[in-house]
Amino acid sequence: MMEAIYRVVGKGPSHEMYWEEFEEIFSKDFDGVEDSFCRRECLQGQPKIKGLCGPMYDGEHMGYPVVRYESWAVYDMMSK
Repeated sequence: MMEAIYRVVGKGPSHEMYWEEFEEIFSKDFDGVEDSFCRRECLQGQPKIKGLCGPMYDGEHMGYPVVRYESWAVYDMMSK
C-alpha cells in the first residue's frame, strides 16, 4: 500500500524545472535516512539520496503526503 508520493525535481538544459512522481523510491544511492524528530512525521525515516537535496514536504496529493527531492541546481535556483 502506498504511504507517500515521491517527487523528484530537476533542471533542464534551458533552466526549466521538470519533475517525476513515483509511488516508491528506487535508488542504489541511499545516503541514510531522515532521523530528525524536528521534521514532519511523514519525513521521518524517509531515505536521503546522494546528489539530491531532501527529503522535503511538498504538500499532499490525493490524501497522501508528497515527499520532494531536488537536484542541487534546483535547490540553488529556488533559494535565491
